[in-house]
Amino acid sequence: MSSDPDFSAPTVRPSRRAVLTHGAAAATAAAVGVAAGTQLDSADAAPPSPVVPFYGEHQAGIVTEQQSNVVLAAFDVTAGRAGLRRLLDDWTALGAALSEGRPAPARKQQPAGLAADSAIASGLDPARFTMTVGLGPGLFDRRFGLAARRPAKLDPLPSFPGDDALDEVRSGGDLIVQLCADDPQVLSHAFLQVRATAPGLARLRWSDTGFISRPSNGHAPRNLLGQQDGTANPAPGPDRDRLVWVDKSAEPAWMHGGTYLVFRRIRLRLPDWSLTPVAKQDQAIGRRVDGSPLSAPAGADPSTPLDLDAKDATGGPAIPARAHVRQMHRFEMYRRSYNYDRGFDPHAAPGHGADGHASAGHGHGHGHGHGDGHGDGHGDGHRHGHGDGDGHVGHDSYDAGLLFLTYTQDPARQFVPAQHVLATVDDLNRFLQTTGSGIFAVPPGLRPGRSLAAGLV
Repeated sequence: MSSDPDFSAPTVRPSRRAVLTHGAAAATAAAVGVAAGTQLDSADAAPPSPVVPFYGEHQAGIVTEQQSNVVLAAFDVTAGRAGLRRLLDDWTALGAALSEGRPAPARKQQPAGLAADSAIASGLDPARFTMTVGLGPGLFDRRFGLAARRPAKLDPLPSFPGDDALDEVRSGGDLIVQLCADDPQVLSHAFLQVRATAPGLARLRWSDTGFISRPSNGHAPRNLLGQQDGTANPAPGPDRDRLVWVDKSAEPAWMHGGTYLVFRRIRLRLPDWSLTPVAKQDQAIGRRVDGSPLSAPAGADPSTPLDLDAKDATGGPAIPARAHVRQMHRFEMYRRSYNYDRGFDPHAAPGHGADGHASAGHGHGHGHGHGDGHGDGHGDGHRHGHGDGDGHVGHDSYDAGLLFLTYTQDPARQFVPAQHVLATVDDLNRFLQTTGSGIFAVPPGLRPGRSLAAGLV
């Protein structure tokens, strides 16, 4: 008998809508006379399953094909070790149910008379929903007696040049939950169900929402600078596995099959970018807006290898010395980032600067430190204007950017050197402002009947 754990899941019971959708697709194929075994054109193929298995060797939502929407929610644990275990048990049951399109199950100590499920996603298929849970460094302090089981690479991130705008209230956390799906209503439902498990056990620290859209040509999605983001991401296979999953020889047994998550909330200086000539934008990135590297002809495929020795018409480097792609090409990372857009802040009067937002309690759709009395109140004196006219909120009060997420085997080796280079010698950095940060150990996947981080707590 094999000693390997059984990660096979019980029979998945997709929602009624999912069954009807796939049944209709099959009926349509039969009606138009598609013979059994015929390969359908990709345009005519049945849609992918809306169900991503919750159980497996690794947690879902890490190397899962990226969904179009994300909610990130960080919590600080307020209960003791038994309460932490109860919370992780509740999240396990919740993740297993929601990934199959089932209603949220009753919680272990649910108040009498309250509905277990809000019904917000009733009638919707799960839309490839995944829930991924990570553990912050603070979880391994004296509160829970877990110091001896601390993951080997879970060191707090150092302070980087330019980190002066970091908001500590909207950074870090004892726990992080990453919720992904192709339907934002499914995510709103999941977020509220996750939060409903927390009273008496944990306090919501911060949350963010994000999105991506994939071009029909199969190229990398675009960020809010209009640039393709993720062109150099490793393809599925051994090389990606080497970058993502922990080295078992260096980690405690309960982390085998796990990884580390580094999070950076990056506000884009969109006024500065939009007023920069296109040629200068290309030089800061090292690519044109079509994705072609500056060392190749315009219109070249974005996957064209960089030629760092190529010269331009003046004899200088085709890819400038401080271009983003030149500085970053040496660092291997797997990224799973999303755009975010919190819109204009009506509380930022002209002259308050790029971070002049001081609102609190705006609800989870805008990602403020909400619901627990937190808010923002920064100001760094950047100019306003950009066509808004006198008396109107300036363009600099527009808060949009990138939720940078990288899953990595060793953050100190893979992420920290790259971030230091970005902060010091990369021309793209002048258009970036990091406002949030965090590092988390992500436990392995699990088999049916087990709970998240069962080998730890």
